[in-house]
Amino acid sequence: MRLKIIIALSILVLIVSACGGETNITPNTDESKIIIDEERSLITFYALIENENRGKVGPLYAKFIIYDETLQDAIGGYEVIEFTNDTGEKQPFSIDGKSAYFISESFLFNAELDNEELVNQVEVVISDENKMELVQFLIPNIEKHEAPSS
Repeated sequence: MRLKIIIALSILVLIVSACGGETNITPNTDESKIIIDEERSLITFYALIENENRGKVGPLYAKFIIYDETLQDAIGGYEVIEFTNDTGEKQPFSIDGKSAYFISESFLFNAELDNEELVNQVEVVISDENKMELVQFLIPNIEKHEAPSS
């Protein structure tokens, strides 16, 4: 009888510990947005990611995939943009437990950009250090700051 209890407890501990290490990061699509600053000719991709786990998650890596061809052309022809540091290297980041982290990349642009056409045209992909994709989501919100009238 005692052996059965020990075996049952051992199996239970294995099951609980296997489930406990699962990464649970989610996008905050309400706060994620594309910001168009016409006065400065600057466009910013802003994404907020939340860690629902109690423990820290990372290192993580992010990239933006641009589906709109007009936007690709406006920022220099880029289709995929890696989240990088000042020297252009991929920037790893971590998210503390029960916390959030925002990433952003800004670019000069040289085109007329239409808010409506950019909805869900930029995808955010979050990967782990093994390049396994953990989260993918489209940025649904566009915020435009128009240049002052002369």
